[in-house]
Amino acid sequence: MTLKRALKSLAGEVIEFAKKDFNKKAYFFTALLVTILLIVNYGFGLEEHIVRESFSVGKSWWVVPVFYLVIYFAAAIPTLIFRKEFGTLRSPAFYLKSSFFIVLYGFSLGFYKYSDLTFVGLLDTEVVYVTMLISQLKGAVIFFLPVLLMKLTIDKQINGIYGIARHPKHLNAYLMLFVVMVPFLILTSFTGDFLKAYPQFCPWYFEDIFGMSTWEYTVLYELAYALDFVMTELVFRGMLVIGLMAVMGRSAVLPMVALYCTIHFAKPVVEAISSIFGGYILGALAYQTRHIWGGIMVHICIAITMEIMGFVHYYLLKN
Repeated sequence: MTLKRALKSLAGEVIEFAKKDFNKKAYFFTALLVTILLIVNYGFGLEEHIVRESFSVGKSWWVVPVFYLVIYFAAAIPTLIFRKEFGTLRSPAFYLKSSFFIVLYGFSLGFYKYSDLTFVGLLDTEVVYVTMLISQLKGAVIFFLPVLLMKLTIDKQINGIYGIARHPKHLNAYLMLFVVMVPFLILTSFTGDFLKAYPQFCPWYFEDIFGMSTWEYTVLYELAYALDFVMTELVFRGMLVIGLMAVMGRSAVLPMVALYCTIHFAKPVVEAISSIFGGYILGALAYQTRHIWGGIMVHICIAITMEIMGFVHYYLLKN
């Protein structure tokens, strides 16, 4: 598949979605809400004062889910009102399913009790390393049983597991999309905000981790890091778009985008802003194609590329 043809196939899906979904008031409101949130966050520390401080006082297990619920419904309810979708607003399924998905996601982020575990016989660096691995893997563990039960009971009619389906469309096109993004990612890696945030894992702070070589424990961590992006796609494009499709239709995408931007508030502002466009495009594609494999592939490729660029800057360009 040529680059032009690949991009045309994906663009066609997004354009078709946007034409059918566009509502001037709903789109304007969502853009205004996200802009205000960005200003408040990067100007006054919204995420820092609410989310990060909740970890320090042991309340993150409930503060994080509540924070994300407020953001989601602040976007979703006005959007549905502007679209005059009052049937959805009266539907218990809208509130119950969206709350279930968001609370589960927020709890998986906010749960931090494993940090109190005692690891007898391990070096200090090994304790830190194990804790970092658990932080990346906890989402998959917390999600597994509740999501499986939801799928087998309430959402039996949905093909696959919230977008993890067979015979996905446009996978080659998704790969070509990532290739187009690589130059932008490389240029972004030279910014100060990027260099402060990446790589997420810094192997130079670790040594003698369970007798593994540097590349072995680095690869192990990056695999766990990649799995976390599978969970992110499963939540935002899988559950909040495909999982709510029967209840909200196309209206599921805009609230997802607003919430998706919010989870990037601890990242550089360029990354948070780009997540708005990336979230919308991946949400539209998930709706159109009924799968999230493409989003998983692109997300992991971007994340690992940013990690690699962080390593390049440290090991090759540091001086």
